[in-house]
Amino acid sequence: MRCSGWSSLAISVCSALALLLASPAAAHVIAAPPFVPTGSSESVTFSGPNERDVPMIAFALTVPEGLEIAHAHEVVGWDESIDGSTATWLGGPLAPDAEIGFGITLEADVGPGVVELQAVQRYRDGGEVSWPVALTITPADESPSQNLALAGVIGLLGVLLVVAVAMLAWRRRSP
Repeated sequence: MRCSGWSSLAISVCSALALLLASPAAAHVIAAPPFVPTGSSESVTFSGPNERDVPMIAFALTVPEGLEIAHAHEVVGWDESIDGSTATWLGGPLAPDAEIGFGITLEADVGPGVVELQAVQRYRDGGEVSWPVALTITPADESPSQNLALAGVIGLLGVLLVVAVAMLAWRRRSP
C-alpha cells in the first residue's frame, strides 16, 4: 500500500503526538524532545512530578558514554552545576505533586539507537528516587546537497514520465 507524502506526514505527526501524550504514563521522568541527532547538539528538557509527600530539593541527571553535557540550563530558584557526565540542580524546593523541567544541551557522539540516562530526585527527608530515562539517538541530518540531488533525480523522473505520457497520447491520436 502506497501513501502520499501528506498522509505519511500526517501519520508521522500523529505517531509522535501519541508517544508524547502516552509518555507521562510510561515513565516518571521524561525527555522532551525524546531524541538527539548523532554528531550534533540538542537542548533537551527533563521533567517529572514530585510524587512524594516531602519537597524535592535536588535533581541530578547522568548521561552515558557517547553523550556529553555541554550546558545545564538555569532554573529559577535552583543552582545548576556540571561534574563530568552529571548535571545537578540544588535548591527549590519543589512541592509535592508539583512538576518542573530541567534543561541541558547534549552533544551526541554515538551511533543511532536508544541510550539510557539516569535521573535522581532527592528529597528534604534524605530520601531519593532514581529513574531510567530513554533517549533515542537518531541518524545525522542529511546535508542540503543530498536533498538537492534527490530532488533533481525525482524531477528528472517526473519529466520523463510526462514526456512518455504525452508521446503515448500523441500516438493514439494520430491515424
